[in-house]
Amino acid sequence: MYNNKKAFAKSKLSRCIRIASGISLMALSSVALAQEEKQDELTDAASLEEVTVTGQRASILSAQDIKRDSDSIVDSIVASDIGKLPDRSITEALQRVPGVTVTRYDDMSDPEHFAGEGAGVAVRGLSQVRAELNGRDVFSASGGRSLSFDDVPAELMAGVDTYKSPSASMIEGGLGGVVNLRTRMPFDSDGQVFSATIKGNYGDQIEETNGEYSALFSDQWETGIGDFGVLVNLSTSDLSSRADNIYTRAYFPREDIEEDQTVWVSPGADWRRNDYKRKREGQYLALQWAPSDDLQLHTTAFRSTHEQFWDENGFFIDAGNYTAAVKGAEDWEYDNNGALVSGTIGTNNGNGMAFGTSTRYSENVSETTDISFGGEWLASERLTVKGDLQYVESTSQTEDVLLGLVTFPDAIRVDGLNSAPSIHVDDAFLTDPSNYSYGQMQSMPSDNEGDSFAARLDLEYELENSLIRSVQAGARYTEKSTRNAEAFSWSAMYQPWQTGWLYPDRNSFPNVQSSDLVAFSYGGFQRGNIDVPDSAYLLNPALLRDYRGTTDRLTEFYYDHTDALADPAGIDWHNPSVRWNELDLTSPDNLNTQDETTEAVYLQANFAMDDLTMPVDGNVGLRYVRTDNVAHGHMRFGAFSIPGSSEPLFPGDPVALSSENDYDHVLPSLNVRLHATDELKIRFAASKAVWRPEFWRLKALMDFSVNWKDGINPPTSPEDYDPSMIYFALDSTGNPGLEPMTANQYDLSAEWYFDDNGGMAHVNLFRKDVSDVFGTVTEDTTIEDMDVVASWMGNVGTADIQGAELGVSKFFDFLPEPWNGFGVQANYTYIDSSVDVPAEVDPTNTDGSDYNDLPFEGLSEHAYNLVGMYEQYGFYARLAWNWRSEYLVSANANGWKDDGAGWHLPVYNDDYGQLDLSMGYNVTDNVSVNFEAANVTREETVGLMDQGEIGKRHAYTYSQDVRYAASIRVTF
Repeated sequence: MYNNKKAFAKSKLSRCIRIASGISLMALSSVALAQEEKQDELTDAASLEEVTVTGQRASILSAQDIKRDSDSIVDSIVASDIGKLPDRSITEALQRVPGVTVTRYDDMSDPEHFAGEGAGVAVRGLSQVRAELNGRDVFSASGGRSLSFDDVPAELMAGVDTYKSPSASMIEGGLGGVVNLRTRMPFDSDGQVFSATIKGNYGDQIEETNGEYSALFSDQWETGIGDFGVLVNLSTSDLSSRADNIYTRAYFPREDIEEDQTVWVSPGADWRRNDYKRKREGQYLALQWAPSDDLQLHTTAFRSTHEQFWDENGFFIDAGNYTAAVKGAEDWEYDNNGALVSGTIGTNNGNGMAFGTSTRYSENVSETTDISFGGEWLASERLTVKGDLQYVESTSQTEDVLLGLVTFPDAIRVDGLNSAPSIHVDDAFLTDPSNYSYGQMQSMPSDNEGDSFAARLDLEYELENSLIRSVQAGARYTEKSTRNAEAFSWSAMYQPWQTGWLYPDRNSFPNVQSSDLVAFSYGGFQRGNIDVPDSAYLLNPALLRDYRGTTDRLTEFYYDHTDALADPAGIDWHNPSVRWNELDLTSPDNLNTQDETTEAVYLQANFAMDDLTMPVDGNVGLRYVRTDNVAHGHMRFGAFSIPGSSEPLFPGDPVALSSENDYDHVLPSLNVRLHATDELKIRFAASKAVWRPEFWRLKALMDFSVNWKDGINPPTSPEDYDPSMIYFALDSTGNPGLEPMTANQYDLSAEWYFDDNGGMAHVNLFRKDVSDVFGTVTEDTTIEDMDVVASWMGNVGTADIQGAELGVSKFFDFLPEPWNGFGVQANYTYIDSSVDVPAEVDPTNTDGSDYNDLPFEGLSEHAYNLVGMYEQYGFYARLAWNWRSEYLVSANANGWKDDGAGWHLPVYNDDYGQLDLSMGYNVTDNVSVNFEAANVTREETVGLMDQGEIGKRHAYTYSQDVRYAASIRVTF
C-alpha cells in the first residue's frame, strides 16, 4: 500500500515546510507527485532532518523559502510553533511585512472610535485588499468585499501570505494585494500531534485580566481504503482594553472677535473613556483522505465568532453654533496664524457654554463560517486535475445606543488648543445634579448577512523538453448574496440651539429626574497627563439596556413639561420621541440587498529556460471574468403636484427597483524570475488588477426631488404642463451602476539569499496606475428613463502610486557564544501618490476654500520595521518597533464635517510608532512559557485636521493600554 507517511514526511526546514505553507492554491492537499519528485523529496527530507532549527529562526527560514520558490512576488509569516504567530493578532502580525500598514480605527470614516486591536490592512497604500482562507475567497458581512482580519483567531493560523503580484490562476480582486490565511492540515505532520496553550492578558489602564485558550489535535491512519487524517483546532480569547480620547473640533474664521482682524476659533471639544471588550472564538476541522497514489480528497470546516462590546462615557463642550462662542474674559491668546490657543469661552446669547455628557453602549456580534471540499487527481503522468467547492456564510448584528445630558456653566477655560487641550470648568457646578437636563437620544442598529457559493476546476498539463514546462487552465463560478440592514435615529430633548426661540433661556429647561443620574469619574484621564474635568453626572448606563422603555418615558417627560416652551406652537413640530419606524431593520428604507454572480476562465503558461547562463522561469497568462450584479431597492419621490391639480404627479409610496449592472474584464499577468546566481534572484511582474465596489457603495435606495427647470414659469393648469419643464435631483450614498476600480501594476525586485542561516536582503520597486477611483460626485445621468442630476457615489478619477520596499534579515552566527543567538530583521517602505479627481470632489474648509492634491487615503509616505531577536539555550526574545508616517484617514470624517453647511475637513493620523516585546523559555522539548508586552512605551495616537491657511491643527489624541500577556504551551 502507498505510504502516505513517507510521502508527507515533514523535515524541520525548507522543502517540507514549503509544502505545508501552500505556495500554490492546492499545495496543502497535494499528494499526487511524479515518482521522481517523490524520491527527490524523500532524499531532501532525510538530509535536512539532521539539522535542528526551531522557533523564530525556523519561522523566518520557512518564510524565506516560500518567497524564494514562489512563482510570484510574495511575503509570508509562518507560525514559529503550533498556534503561535509572531504577534497577538493577524492584523498586527501583518504590519511587520514590507509594504503593509495597519490602521487602528473601527472605521476609517469614523476616526472618533479607536479599535481595541489593529484593524484595517493596506498593502502598498491601498486598502482594497482581498482575503483568502487556504486559497479560497472569504469575506465578512459588513457590506464590504474583504475579511475583517481581527475577526479571525490568530491561534488557528499556520501562516499568512501576502501576494503582491497576481498570476492568471489566482482569483481576481485586490488592488493592493491578496492576503491568504493558511491553516494546518492533517498530513502536514507525521503521526499524532497535540498542542494546547493557556494565556492571560492584562491592560494597564483598564486594569482587568482575561483568559485565552487554544488546543490542536491531529492524527492520521493507514486503512484498507487508503490513508486518512483528521485535525481539530479550537480557540477562545477574551480581551479588555481602555482608550481615553480627547478631541478638538473644527476652527471657524471670525471677524467679530478682534477689531480689524480675522481670528480662528474652535467652538467645541470633548473627551471620552471607551472601555472595550472582545471575545473571539474559532473552530476548525480538517479531514484528508488519500485512497490511492493518484488521488487525494479533503474537507475543511472553519467557524469564527467575534463579539465586541464597548461602553463610552463622554464629556463635551459645545457653543451650539460656531458664531456663538465669544470671549468670556479678556484673556484670549492666538498663535502666529491667528488661531485661538487659550482663553475663557462664553456665548453671545447669555446662556453660558453648553457642557454635555453622554452614555453610550455598542455591541457587535459577527460570525463567519467556511465549509469547503476539494481534491487533486493525477489523471496521468502529465495531467493534474484539481477541484474545489466552497460555501461561506457570514452574519453581523450591531446594537448601538446613546443617551445624553446637558448643563450650562457660565464660562469654560481652555488652554493648549494646538495640542491635546486642557479644559477647566467649575467643579462645584458639575457635581450639582440640579444643574442637568436631558439632552439627546441616538440609536444605530444593523443586521447584516451574506453567503456565497463557489465552484472551481483547475487543470495542469506538463510538457517535456519545451520552453513551456506546463500549461494551466481553469474556470470558476460564484454566486453571492448580501442583505445589509442599517438604521439611524437622533432625537433632541433639550439643546443649546433651542434657547432664545423655542425656550426663553437655559433656565427654562426642566431638571433631570435624579433617579436617572449616576456620578461618574474617569479615574485619571489619560494616566493623569491631561488636565480636564474628571467628574460629572451621566445618565445611568442601565437605562441603555431598555432603550425603548427609557426613551418612551423621556418623551412622556417632555410632554409633561411643555409649559416651559416660549411658544406653545412649538409642540406642533418639536417631537423629541424616537422615530421607531426609522429604526425598523425590515423597512425597505433601511435595506441594501445584492445578488451577484461571477464567471471566470483563465489560461496560463509556466515557462523555464534552464540552459541559459542565468536561467529564467516564470508564467504568463490571461484571466477573463464576467460579473453580473443586481441591486434591489426602491425609488422615492418628493411630493409634487401640478398647479391647479390636487393629484400628485408621482407615487407617494416607494417604487420597487432592481438595478442590473454587468461588466467584463480581461486581466493579463506576467511573472518572470531570473536566477542571476544561486543566491540572487531578479523578478519582474506586470499585471492588471480589478476591485469590485463594496456592496454599500452599490446601494439602490434612490430619493428623488422634483424641481422646475431654471427659466420655467410653473403652469397654472394641468393642460399647460409639459414633462420637459421639470428635472429630478437625486441624493444617495450609493450607486448600483458603479464600475470597479482597476490598476495596471508593475514590479521589479531583487532577492539576495547571502547565507544558509536566514541571511537575506531584498529591494522591490513598484508602480500602480489606478483608474475609476470611487468618490462622491454630482453628475447628469439617466435613471429609469428620467433625466437626473445625481449626487451619489461615482468613478471620479485616477491615482498613481509608486514606491520601493527594502528589507534585510541576518543572524549573527559568526559571533562566539552566547552572542551568536542574536539576529535582526529590518524593512522600509517608501510610497508616493498623486490623485487626479475633479475639483468638486475635493473637500472644503470652514472658510469655503478648497483642498488640492490630497494624498490617497490610508497611505503613509514612509514606514519601517526594526526587529531584534535572540534565541539560545532554550531562551528566546523579540523586540519589535513598527513606525509609519502621517497619513490621510478620511476627507469626509465623522466629527469634522457638516454636510448641511458644506464643509469637510481632511483628517490625518500623525506619525505613529509602537514597541512590542515578547520573550519565552522552552522548559522542556514539550513545554514552553512566554511573556508579551504591547505598546511598551505608552505611545499615543494623534489626529490632525487640515484647516488650510492656519495649518494642521490638533483633532484628537488617543491614549491606549499597554497590554501584557503570559502563557504556557505544551506540545506532544
